[in-house]
Amino acid sequence: MDKPEINLLSLPDNFKLQILKKLDWESLVKLKFVCRDLYFLIKRNIWSLNKPEMYYFSIDYDGNRISRAHYKLMNTEGPRRYRHSKHIEFSNGDVYENFLKKIDFTKIKRLVLRNFLNDEYIVVCHENDSSKNFYKYTFLFKLLTGRFRAEYLSIKIERSRKFGMIYDGNILRKESLRKLEFFENDGTRLVGKKIAMDLLTGNPILEYENSPTDTRKTLHVQTTNHLFELGLFNPDNTCGRIRFTLTFQDLYKFGILRERFYRKLFEEINFNNNLMEENNDKVYSITSYMNCSKCGVKHENSLLYDKDLKELHITLN
Repeated sequence: MDKPEINLLSLPDNFKLQILKKLDWESLVKLKFVCRDLYFLIKRNIWSLNKPEMYYFSIDYDGNRISRAHYKLMNTEGPRRYRHSKHIEFSNGDVYENFLKKIDFTKIKRLVLRNFLNDEYIVVCHENDSSKNFYKYTFLFKLLTGRFRAEYLSIKIERSRKFGMIYDGNILRKESLRKLEFFENDGTRLVGKKIAMDLLTGNPILEYENSPTDTRKTLHVQTTNHLFELGLFNPDNTCGRIRFTLTFQDLYKFGILRERFYRKLFEEINFNNNLMEENNDKVYSITSYMNCSKCGVKHENSLLYDKDLKELHITLN
């Protein structure tokens, strides 16, 4: 005896949603236009239904307009991690905003923001080291320092807790980017600093829309100052804090003034007056640590500048 056919439209909404969640995004979009009831049901629950996940997303912007994007979606079928690269042009802001609503950005692995007018860019990559239980984020910058000169920077962050680069697509909305001063003259530098601060502190990125930025100071000094102001180096806040290593690469200018700056900073945050400093032809380093009686963990604040590799490592452990 044949089983009776079930009419999808006759089911309660909660049962309809269970079925809809098993469909791919393209099928959902088509199904939305079958009838009025399905249209409003899908529209009301759009964020809980399956959407394609973004793997790689690159935005080109010129002036105050986001003009185009290159992207790759996650591949849920087969051995490849992502699908083939795609290209899309945005004729206006509404087209861009509608595109964001259709994609899940929470697991993105690579984000690129590029100023089409001057070719400045920031690249953020995310990967995890399962063997060490650490999560790595790499920042690559190209910043203009003069009419025909550019500065290339690389920053690496290792965190002890998993944290995505983007909570949802809202952070990439034009209004959110404007709050982050993305479209200002120094927007690439500003957004790069704010994404880094977000990853280091674990707080929503929009909380940093008004974070002070002094472009006369180097990026590593700005970032360290802000971490200090937020109390992350404070010996009283060590138990249970996020462990991370912050690495600035291609740092060719690190002289006496920088050494004095970090020495003064570490004198204010050292554990039990336990401060060790080393300065020779190879490295400049400062370390302060204590064996915590409260949690039984060895807490450590350290800085190391490798004079050969031109790398600065700041670690909170």
